[in-house]
Amino acid sequence: MTDEELVDAWAMLEPAARRRLSIDTRVFEWLDARDTPIAREWIGLFADAPFAALGLATVSAVAILTATPLVWFVRALM
Repeated sequence: MTDEELVDAWAMLEPAARRRLSIDTRVFEWLDARDTPIAREWIGLFADAPFAALGLATVSAVAILTATPLVWFVRALM
């Protein structure tokens, strides 16, 4: 949802200015609370499911190591 769509939705609902400010504050607090650094998410994943996290980290590392040579090879064939 873009800012313009949000403004249009507010205009259509027409909440009072004080109520709109309260809703805006709650929405932005919720969005900020969900905005976590990637490191914290990985640490949480390791805490919750260590084997799955280890598997994901291994697959990610292998993909990073093999993707560049694979892309070079595909481009060479084109």
